[in-house]
Amino acid sequence: MNISALLSSYYDLSGEQMNHINEFVARALLHVVHHHILSVTPSLVLTLCCRSNHTCNFYNEMMSTLFRQWGLAPLQIVNVEPDVPWRPVPGRRHFNVIFTDSFAAFSEIRMEYYAREYNYNEHYFIFLQARDRLLQGEMRQIFDYCWRYHLIHCSIQVQKSNGDILFYSYYPFGEQGCRDMEPQLINRYNGSMLVEPELFPRKLRNFFGCPLRCALWHAPPFLRLYDHQTEEEEQQRPYVGGGYEGRLLLALAEKMNFTIDVLPLASNLHDKALEMLQEDKADLTLGGIRQTVPRSLKATSTDNYHQTRAVFGVLASSYELSSLDILLYPYRFTIWLAILGVVAFSALLQLMVERFLRERQTGSASWQNLELIFVGMPLIKVPRSHTARLYCLMLMMYTLIIRTIYQGLLYHLIRTHQLNRWPQTIEALVQKNFTVVLTSQVQEALEEIPSVQHMKFHLLDEAASELDPLYFLGANHQLRRHVTATALDNFIHFNRLSAERVHQSGGLGEGAHYELVPEDIINLPLTMYLRKHSFLIDQINEEILWMRSVGLLAVWARWELVESYLRNEQSFQILGLLELYVIFLMVTLGLSLSLVVFLLELASRRFLHLRKLFS
Repeated sequence: MNISALLSSYYDLSGEQMNHINEFVARALLHVVHHHILSVTPSLVLTLCCRSNHTCNFYNEMMSTLFRQWGLAPLQIVNVEPDVPWRPVPGRRHFNVIFTDSFAAFSEIRMEYYAREYNYNEHYFIFLQARDRLLQGEMRQIFDYCWRYHLIHCSIQVQKSNGDILFYSYYPFGEQGCRDMEPQLINRYNGSMLVEPELFPRKLRNFFGCPLRCALWHAPPFLRLYDHQTEEEEQQRPYVGGGYEGRLLLALAEKMNFTIDVLPLASNLHDKALEMLQEDKADLTLGGIRQTVPRSLKATSTDNYHQTRAVFGVLASSYELSSLDILLYPYRFTIWLAILGVVAFSALLQLMVERFLRERQTGSASWQNLELIFVGMPLIKVPRSHTARLYCLMLMMYTLIIRTIYQGLLYHLIRTHQLNRWPQTIEALVQKNFTVVLTSQVQEALEEIPSVQHMKFHLLDEAASELDPLYFLGANHQLRRHVTATALDNFIHFNRLSAERVHQSGGLGEGAHYELVPEDIINLPLTMYLRKHSFLIDQINEEILWMRSVGLLAVWARWELVESYLRNEQSFQILGLLELYVIFLMVTLGLSLSLVVFLLELASRRFLHLRKLFS
């Protein structure tokens, strides 16, 4: 008798269960697929990989029963056969159903190959058919594999020898410790439905104090790191103490109950932080990092939570008004010429009145009257002729308006510390051949803008912060035709620090202050970067969306980025003919009327009926 053949036959037939058991398992699978998978996705991938013939027979029988009740739903079937060279099979693997009989067979599917470039957490429903005594060990190895490759949504269905259908998963963070892969029962099938509503339970709502490794650097106003002050804590790493993104990280740590394990970087080395993510030395990084396509190829970005913009800024001290500028500030050159024209015409009329109407005033008195009218002082002596009186009245009204406007604008200049007009567009900076002082991070953004590619760049290679170009230009204020470029938030923060230093010094000295070119360079969406295909992405995005919806992000932005330290716009109001033409129109009408009266009064010396009018 051939004992080996008999034993092989037994193992082959042992996987062929009775039909009613197959139908029970198929109903459980069909319920899971239709109610927990296809309800949230239009399609799925079914992968079959087993190494035991009797298990493969069981799966074949079970699938034939399953597909009789499948209905209309797209399905991609992948069969991983033994002793066949592995090759990737194209397909979108957002939801996966896997039939396997051991961890060894499961690992041959190589799910990590397909998931490595994903920026979301896909789902894996694994039907593991194995003997009861092997289930715990096989599930533990599968969960170890899932955690190693950040496959956070892994649930396993098993069929016990007594016919029970149970569902297991793993909770990497729990009261028992961190990174625990022990299989835990999450659900069971009662013949018609699952006892619990969830097939893929949420695992990251509570980290139970487990640490997350954060590659960070001191980058105010976005992130502030502080060293511990006590001697016992000197050897510890820095801690997050504030900043816009610092508040966000602290809020996430409090809500998700994790501790922040700071991995400090010497400066804003974005590329170094991304390398740490790729090498799995850090879980996340943030600190004024712009969301870009090249970075998203190396790491996974969260939803952007702050939108700022890159702008050019000029040092205010380079555009301060000189004494002559202050004196001539309120009016444009054409207005000053018009005022001089009125003065000259007034002097000419004064001469005509004195000569033709024979005013009995000394020459010095008449000229003093003219001076007193322009400075707003009372006349020495009222003129005798009607022409001179009307003429003086007209000049008084004119000079009153001109003086009032001049004094008001001069007061506004002194009170608001007005500056000379700086360039208002990027094109003006290019035309005037300005040099841009900047860091490599900003240069990377400017290289994408065609309009600024022809500008001269002064790159600070050793810059440890995005504020360094602002400090450099402030220390070298004698440089002309120089601007700096960075995020708007950095200009606000710098001006705030400068104002605080002046206030602390009792108003002694003047701090550097930057004014902005109104035209934006580029929008800068800020984001947090995680390692590629991070298990954190969905949970952190959900928390960011919640914080945005309740207004927390907007409140933190107002706290950290007080825009009162910027001018809303350049208040550079100089009045010209367009604004003051009414005054000169009034002068023209007044002089015309004075001329008519002058001619009539001059003619009254020859005609008696006119003489009675002016007597």
